[in-house]
Amino acid sequence: MDLNKIGKTLKEHRLGQNLSIRDLSNVSNVAASTISQIETGKTSPNLLTLKSICDALNLPVFSLFLEEDDEQVQLVRHTDQKSFVRNMSNGKSLIESLIIQGKNEMYAATVTVPSHADSGEYAHHGGEEFVYVLYGSVIFDMENRGTYELNEHDTLYYPNYIGHRWSNITDEEAKILMVSTSPYTF
Repeated sequence: MDLNKIGKTLKEHRLGQNLSIRDLSNVSNVAASTISQIETGKTSPNLLTLKSICDALNLPVFSLFLEEDDEQVQLVRHTDQKSFVRNMSNGKSLIESLIIQGKNEMYAATVTVPSHADSGEYAHHGGEEFVYVLYGSVIFDMENRGTYELNEHDTLYYPNYIGHRWSNITDEEAKILMVSTSPYTF
């Protein structure tokens, strides 16, 4: 818990509403000295105290614990994308490039699938996955759930506990966008 950030946020909201510490104390029933110590980051408030202050400021308590919007927005330039060989298939490399990096709830990558290549054995992991075919044609084999031929601009969603693998049985390269809620490892 970043006490300085919490204090700064509360102070900004108090001042934005033209309230003095004493005014906020009267509305929230929290001692002015406690509010002052919280705003300066000198004390760690309990949840009930935070709720009383936040209610008085009409501010959701959870908002004190969110990252700044600037920290949540990520731009990854094409030149900064980390690429790696996912695996080799028929002597050809399946190249994967991470297009979302950092600590996120979802991860994304583009995967270049050469002609007559595949992803290998069924993958099983947590989370969910979404696939979008940028170009070409890819066959997705969902373990005990069927096989799906995806062409340019087709999409597929599945929970990752279902075994999944893909192949390109054509003479042309294919490229897919994969978005997953489980981290990519390489």
